[in-house]
Amino acid sequence: MADRFAYAGPISLRGLAWLGRCGLASLGFGLASLACATTPLGAQPADLARGRDQFLQGGTVYANECATCHGARGEGLASAPAILGAGALPEYPRTAGAGDPTITDPQLIQIAAQTRPQGAAWRDPFRNARDLFTFTTTHLPKSRASALKEADYWSVTSYLLAVQGASLPPGGVDPANAGSIPIPKR
Repeated sequence: MADRFAYAGPISLRGLAWLGRCGLASLGFGLASLACATTPLGAQPADLARGRDQFLQGGTVYANECATCHGARGEGLASAPAILGAGALPEYPRTAGAGDPTITDPQLIQIAAQTRPQGAAWRDPFRNARDLFTFTTTHLPKSRASALKEADYWSVTSYLLAVQGASLPPGGVDPANAGSIPIPKR
């Protein structure tokens, strides 16, 4: 086995050309990987600014009540999923059946097990603003649910959708229009 790595003599020009191509390809892959590693998760600053400009109250409630678990950019922290940015708020849950592996809170796992039929996805699909509002008011935030008013949930729903790029009416999402406002696909 040691003979495999022994010096075999000078390298040919053909070998240098191959090594050069592979080396450059590796360098390119390494730089691409580095670029991906520095791409921030969650919403981009311009998207957050758009959301705050349109729904300041929702942005304030989000910062005070949601960012602790979901992150300032909605990137998801610890066991809370990403809720802003690319890939956030998917129509169907990322996992089906046994539940979301990112949920580690025993109380949430127990609630999900008691409220969903065997083999069902851990949550209903997010098709429109009403689905998002219903999920939010039913599941979040665990510790401060009584402190939030229905208007706070509607303002956060409007803010989340504005950050995601939804076209919203000037007054935002409310019970009368929530079913007609789709969740943007990003």
